Amino acid sequence: MTSGRVLITGAYGLIGHETVLALQSAGFDVVPTDILPEPPSDAAFEAVPLAITGVAPILRVLEEHGIESIVHTAGVSGPMLGKSQPHSVLSTNVGGALDLYEAARLASVQRIVLTSSAGAYGDTGDVLVDEGVPLAATSAYGVSKLCSERIAQAYAHHNVESVILRPSWVYGHRRRTDCVIKTMITDALANAPTHFPYGAGFSRQFVHVSDVAASVNKALTTTKGVQRAYNISEGIRYPLDDVARLVRERLPTAQIDMADGPDPDDILCGQLDISAARANLDWEPKIDLPTGIDKMILALSGRQ
Repeated sequence: MTSGRVLITGAYGLIGHETVLALQSAGFDVVPTDILPEPPSDAAFEAVPLAITGVAPILRVLEEHGIESIVHTAGVSGPMLGKSQPHSVLSTNVGGALDLYEAARLASVQRIVLTSSAGAYGDTGDVLVDEGVPLAATSAYGVSKLCSERIAQAYAHHNVESVILRPSWVYGHRRRTDCVIKTMITDALANAPTHFPYGAGFSRQFVHVSDVAASVNKALTTTKGVQRAYNISEGIRYPLDDVARLVRERLPTAQIDMADGPDPDDILCGQLDISAARANLDWEPKIDLPTGIDKMILALSGRQ
């Protein structure tokens, strides 16, 4: 499959921004779009203003730019927002996906790469989680991702093919919503203490944003395993205590303590099986957590 001209939604966001740069570097003809009319100060490009609301304006941009493929990263991101903004999360993420798919159908778009989330699985307990595990989201955010996946599956019957990616907890220095890694590092660089009212003994699965962008590249061009979902993760569960240790080893000024118990805004998801992404997408995570923390320290300290 050739991807042709690719439109990226949510191009100023964490995943969207990294994906634009990665695809441009790989030689793709990319049209970045974002709801923001002006680029953030840390953006490396200017995006076409586009809100994923209403079929007509989306269709107009698709047709004006001759779009053949879409990478959909726009939306309200993060499970922590599901409690405070449940209606916004659902209406934006689900309604946006529906409008986008309908516009794509009308514009005869060949493929959509949909960024879903491992949050769609809900609480699985300590089991190995492959893509066949039933989706049982337990938060508004997870439900919004589950519904978006169902929309993608429905539009497969209308000649819009999809590859769905389910990343675990995505981190990188441009993340705007809560991130334990970024909080630990920024506090340590400011010689400030960090306290979490949860976390000791609680495990989380991470994936660096550049690895997510690399999986998008593969999903755009794969000829295998289309119309299915893929777990995207490092494939390791890290207790948050170990994350704190890794930060302390690199930043001796770090003063991190955490109470016992799980993050109330997270889920207990078993280890994600990434063998399908390896087999069908020829994708492999390249950045392990220690290396990712090193990269974040460099970026947040202004040395990168």
